[in-house]
Amino acid sequence: MAKSSSSLSGLADLMIANTSMMNEIKSRTKNVTSPLIGPSKAEFTYSELIGLTDSQLYHHLYQFWEITNSSIDVWGVLEEGNGTLPYVLVQVHLVANNKVIEYPYDAQFPLNRGVYVSKEIGDKFFIKNEKTYLQGTLVLSPKREREHHKNPFELNLSPKGVVQLQEIPIDDLNEYEPFIKEIDTNIVLGDGTQRFINKAIFQQQLAELEGELNKVQEQHQLELKGLLARIESETETLGNIEKTVQSKQSQNTQLKTENNELKQSIAENKIRTADLNRQYKKIEESMARKIEKLTSFIEEKAVFLKTFEFIDEEDFESFVHKVDKSRNTSKLLSFNEALKGDYKLAVSYIQAYMKEQDILYPRHIIENYLTLLRTNDLIILAGDSGSGKTNLVNSFAESVGGVSKIIPVKPNWTSSEDLLGYYNPLEKKYLATPFLEALIEAQQNPEVPYFICLDEMNLARVEYYFADFLSKLEERNNQPIIELYSDDEASHVLSELKGVNAVITAAKEKFNQGSITDFVGLMTDENINAEIKRAFGFSEKESLIKYHGEIRRMLAGIINTPSSITIPENVRIIGAVNIDETTHYLSPKILDRAHIMKFKSPLLSDWDSILKEVDAYGFTDVSKPVLFAIDELGVRAPYPKYDGNNEFCALFKAYNSDYFHPLGVEFGMRTIRQGLNYLALFKDVNDDRKQAINNFIIHKVLPKFTFDGDKKSGDMNKLQRVAQVFYPELEKLLDGIDGEFSAHLALSEIIDNAESNDSIVNYWA
Repeated sequence: MAKSSSSLSGLADLMIANTSMMNEIKSRTKNVTSPLIGPSKAEFTYSELIGLTDSQLYHHLYQFWEITNSSIDVWGVLEEGNGTLPYVLVQVHLVANNKVIEYPYDAQFPLNRGVYVSKEIGDKFFIKNEKTYLQGTLVLSPKREREHHKNPFELNLSPKGVVQLQEIPIDDLNEYEPFIKEIDTNIVLGDGTQRFINKAIFQQQLAELEGELNKVQEQHQLELKGLLARIESETETLGNIEKTVQSKQSQNTQLKTENNELKQSIAENKIRTADLNRQYKKIEESMARKIEKLTSFIEEKAVFLKTFEFIDEEDFESFVHKVDKSRNTSKLLSFNEALKGDYKLAVSYIQAYMKEQDILYPRHIIENYLTLLRTNDLIILAGDSGSGKTNLVNSFAESVGGVSKIIPVKPNWTSSEDLLGYYNPLEKKYLATPFLEALIEAQQNPEVPYFICLDEMNLARVEYYFADFLSKLEERNNQPIIELYSDDEASHVLSELKGVNAVITAAKEKFNQGSITDFVGLMTDENINAEIKRAFGFSEKESLIKYHGEIRRMLAGIINTPSSITIPENVRIIGAVNIDETTHYLSPKILDRAHIMKFKSPLLSDWDSILKEVDAYGFTDVSKPVLFAIDELGVRAPYPKYDGNNEFCALFKAYNSDYFHPLGVEFGMRTIRQGLNYLALFKDVNDDRKQAINNFIIHKVLPKFTFDGDKKSGDMNKLQRVAQVFYPELEKLLDGIDGEFSAHLALSEIIDNAESNDSIVNYWA
């Protein structure tokens, strides 16, 4: 079609001309069939053919198949081979006369079983579940192949000049007539019900015609749109003028009324504001006096406690003076200012910063880890020892100017007391654990991100010692509060301390010893020493020094460990697990509430690729950690609501019904809502939604694949359902995802392990 033709009359003429040509061909080929060319028995014997040259063999084939030119031009259907052959061309027809051909020789592998097609050509054109037609030239296969198969006539499809054909059913021929040119060279006759054309030429002609039609249509649409817009604008203008004229008088009246009401309201509000200011000032003055009295009282009591060595200087300062806990940010790089609040850029910078510390992680891991931290869910890092789990916790914490706390889990942990500690009523103090101390430290430094990692989390049964704490983490509306011990216990200690204060003060006054200002002075004054023992009912043998130490320890306990603690907003909880014969599997309750990141050996990573990736970012200075505000590392908020119309919700609702439930894999509403939350956050670091879904399946679905694959599930066993039903669906869903981090590759490994392990399906194996 001439590209310069743009008028409707020109297009009409062209379409009429093409229609006429196609009708002529259709009438000429109406009764065409595709008979088989070939003998009812072999035309040649092996002894007749064995000594012939290639030219002689071609001559026999040309003569037998009535070929007048010097090449065997054919068309046929491209199919996958049977394992030894990558692809084959079947239903082979001659282009010249459209007849099906067969070797004139009784071959072990007759031509109707297919002609060899190279993998390069097959991969280029083959589309699974679609019928693909090719046109090309047959040539004699290499001599060694012909001798091996004892078929001197054996042919292959030449890789030169192969084109794909577009099928045009005869019934639809008229519809395509405007798109077809050069009919004699590009049309291949079918079996009476089909027509074919060079697909590339067909698509080019179709695109050209559609382009011309679109240009004409667009021009008309623009003209029509302009005319309609002009009419609409003039109509709207006229209507607005009429409305304006009609409403002006009523608006003026209404404005006068509203103006008077507004003046009256302003006057009333001024009176009310003045009255509220007076009340607020009185309240403020009253509160200031109360705070002053309270501060004075606290200082007085703190001075007493410090004077008689019940508290240290550090505790005294925390009582009397406000300790400055502000964060020094001078050596940090602002996420908002320097990185402009861009999480993608932050991932690049963090990866480059780690590289400068000789720590290499693929970008995907940092994207995934940062997103999981922002969910405020429990993160579990799984992998072999030395795969980089705790190193990721430490190095990421350093990269954001945070603090990492690695808490080793002991095999004998059986309850929440092993995790959080317990109150000892005999010693009247709370016995804290390193985990609790890390929480308290984080609470005292609210601007610094804390990453608390339970290392080798599954040395003990996680559901025994961590279940209560995990239930607290499920709170999404507010920061969870952990009750450590009763407020009454603290009250008992303070009451006893109050009694000690009263006894010491009374003893000093009785013997007029106000000059004694330390505990040593009390102990060395015989009269006061005896009076204190008498007041407490102590014998001469009992030691006041020992009692003083007990009071000091009890007081330190309630000062350092509050009766309850709110999980700080700046804390993220991470678990690290090794899976071997010495560890316990994670229970469904834990898996349902956590995200699993699985690690492989760093020796399997492509380090050169990571280095090139980092170099491509082009950072000139990556010496400073990134300064994130705590809320920029995620906030604790309710998960997004389940929406049946949402594409993600609909997909996994269907997956649960079709795949997970028949396999006995638990998958609930909470998991889908966690997925919605993850997807919303992941797009800040990566726009690839397919990658986000891939990650979600690895985190939340595959870790639950632990079952006996031999058990029946409908008309097949569970392993067959995974391999033959779910795997193909997952491969189709995640087509294009990098293999190293792909869920379908992970599922393939699960299937392979199960097939070599008595059909036991186990993600963790």
